[in-house]
Amino acid sequence: MLLAALCWNLANASEIRQLRIETGATGTRAELQLDKAGAYKLIPLSNPERLAVDFPDSQLARGLAMPAAAGMVKAVRTGQPVPGTVRVVFDLAGAVKAIPTTIETAGTGYTLVLEWPGDRAPRMTAAVPSVPAKQEAAKPESASALPPASDPIAQIASQPMPAVAGTDASTRSPAPAPSPASDTLQPAPLPPPPRLPMQSGMRPLVVAIDAGHGGQDPGAHGLNGTREKDVTLAIARELARQINATPGLKAYLTRDSDVFIPLNLRARRASANKADIFLSIHADAAENRGARGSSVYVLSTRGASSQRARWLADKENAADVIGGERVRAADNTLTSVLLDLTQSGNMKASEDAAEHVLGGLKRVGNNHKPDVERANFAVLRTSDKMPAMLVETAFISNPDEEKRLTDPAFQRTLASAILDGVDRYFARQPPPGTLYAARAQANQSAQVTQAPAGMTGIGGAGGSP
Repeated sequence: MLLAALCWNLANASEIRQLRIETGATGTRAELQLDKAGAYKLIPLSNPERLAVDFPDSQLARGLAMPAAAGMVKAVRTGQPVPGTVRVVFDLAGAVKAIPTTIETAGTGYTLVLEWPGDRAPRMTAAVPSVPAKQEAAKPESASALPPASDPIAQIASQPMPAVAGTDASTRSPAPAPSPASDTLQPAPLPPPPRLPMQSGMRPLVVAIDAGHGGQDPGAHGLNGTREKDVTLAIARELARQINATPGLKAYLTRDSDVFIPLNLRARRASANKADIFLSIHADAAENRGARGSSVYVLSTRGASSQRARWLADKENAADVIGGERVRAADNTLTSVLLDLTQSGNMKASEDAAEHVLGGLKRVGNNHKPDVERANFAVLRTSDKMPAMLVETAFISNPDEEKRLTDPAFQRTLASAILDGVDRYFARQPPPGTLYAARAQANQSAQVTQAPAGMTGIGGAGGSP
């Protein structure tokens, strides 16, 4: 009977099938893939800093390997504090408060996501060595319990830890590359500027995210029935999550549910919420089912940059008609003049920001268009107070990209790429009174005070060697 009970427990135990760690613009992310729902318990530990996760009635997949260190995670170990319970221990580089855990579901099972803000290195996935998991004979450690959460896998406990601010990779001074053919003594590389947290008096930069279409306007459809309004909302929510996890940034969603919003009200909602930038998220469609990749568009009141851009603007501008809005006719010449007056001072900022976002998308995959495109998009016409762009994330009309658009991992990648562009733009154009401006000032001061004797900055002015 005991043997039968043991066999039944093993057969019904949840299995941890994979462990992954990656770093990106929002910090360090760990993914634990399980084959079925089950309970888990978070146990934050100090001196040294660790986060233990206990999985009752669980087991490790045969041959499971531990990922290499990445970002805030110095090492990953496993153990068995009590029979039948698997403990995964993350050794952390410092005291940092973890972002609330999330559960992602897929056809292959469940994924528990753990995230730590503060590491802003370029996104990369840690390499997994081909060695068996190291088993740690961990001892039971205490943790205060909270009621189970409503996730499919119930979260039991999580104690907060002191937060520490991250370092913006875009503010670091790159080390000058020595020239082999030069006999001139090269200056020593400058260390990165000090980490700066949000301080009293600083305002967060508000990123307005507009999920295209919604309500009675479904947008484009994929061959398998995927609706543009659904994937744009999912990507917008993921982008908002990543933005809110980034020090110095705050997200605003023009819609966070399946509702219809007239095009001329979307940017106005963003302005009313004091947005610093406006991103309208869409999924492209074309008669050519092989068309693929991302594109970024900005407003143009003097013609489109291509026939494709003009066609796309006409298609997107028809959303109000589909949604039942009354579109008033206006004198084209007068409208163009008024738009020129309100938008002329904002065009350059929009193009600059769009170039950075396009660059972020280029870094994670191929783009449909290599340059920022321009057309008269109605959703961008009322964005005269902030940089604004329309991002076509991928082609929903392409069966492969339609499938990827519904994949949470691909949605995270797209969101991370867009955030990377926004982060780089604000790092180079930091508005006053923000964390980005404070970082830029600290970086400038560090370069001046840490420059070698005889140099006054880049290029130097200290006389002949």
